[in-house]
Amino acid sequence: MSSKKLLVLMLLLCLPLAVACGPKETAETDDADDTATATSEQEKAGVDQPGDLNPVEAQTMVDDVTIGKSMNPDNTIPAEAQGDDFAPGDTVHLSMEVGDTPAGSAVKVVWFGPNETRIGDETKTVTAGEKYLAFHSADTASWAKGDYRAEVWIGDEKVNQQEFNIVDNADAGR
Repeated sequence: MSSKKLLVLMLLLCLPLAVACGPKETAETDDADDTATATSEQEKAGVDQPGDLNPVEAQTMVDDVTIGKSMNPDNTIPAEAQGDDFAPGDTVHLSMEVGDTPAGSAVKVVWFGPNETRIGDETKTVTAGEKYLAFHSADTASWAKGDYRAEVWIGDEKVNQQEFNIVDNADAGR
């Protein structure tokens, strides 16, 4: 047998061994859940836990968070009603665009008052085709004057924060 044929034969015999010993390739599966079906005010380590979102993806799901004194029927706040000074008793309206948020995702708003006092929270689920989501403060008649904020959460990511004030009636922009 010629050396050329012997070399080809040896290569053919080694081929199955080389293939069997090579690195194993597996198909990548996307186990990460891109919908935020539950919210948490605690960041989960990594991005592969249920309800854990990539921070960049979470930021793209909620846009145009606006705070104001009144709301349109489509859950937007008219430009003339936008502002951050409210009198005790005024309802604080919070609107956000959720057109890029997967249906079934939960969005949570947490209300904080002076001295980081947690006033309350509310969670709503985005429905298919919903463009804007609206939240409203509890009755503010008993709220003390001072600095307040509303945090917006989706999954385990805080995606926005709106700050506002409870002020005297004369300073509330009436």
